[in-house]
Amino acid sequence: MSSFDFNAQSHASSPASAHGGPTGRTGARQALAGGLMLLALVAPAAAQSPAQAPVAPPPAAAPAPLPPPPPAGAEKAAAQAEKEAEQDMALVKACKAHALAVLKDRSPSVEDIFIDMDGLTVARANLAVEDTKVEAVLMGEAYIKRDRSDKAHRFLCLAGADRKVLMTFFTLR
Repeated sequence: MSSFDFNAQSHASSPASAHGGPTGRTGARQALAGGLMLLALVAPAAAQSPAQAPVAPPPAAAPAPLPPPPPAGAEKAAAQAEKEAEQDMALVKACKAHALAVLKDRSPSVEDIFIDMDGLTVARANLAVEDTKVEAVLMGEAYIKRDRSDKAHRFLCLAGADRKVLMTFFTLR
């Protein structure tokens, strides 16, 4: 018997050939392919479930630091700002009342004036027009509400001592 025949007989007597399984090179290729498929099925599962170490609870958060105390004089500055805001609102109300009275005299169709407070500038002044002192100038946009329209206008108001309105002026944009 030659070695070739011996190998052939050993393949024939192997369990794979006894069950009708692969033999020779074809069998090796099929076994390799099967092993790779098995590896492909098992590897993703192993990659997705890594060994987990026990997780320590996060350290307790330190309490939030208290805000720094207000600087010296901050309360006084806040009170001053509030007082100025009240004075500004009084000036706006006086200018609106004066302007509305003048506009209604000229045109009875005027119902109201809406002054845009977001864009309003209130400037303190120390001026004089001839002998008349001007202490505040208000500039911004106002909407004159009439029977049928409501258009934006530029608004100017000059105020003197004791919030006395000296002049109001409107112009179309």
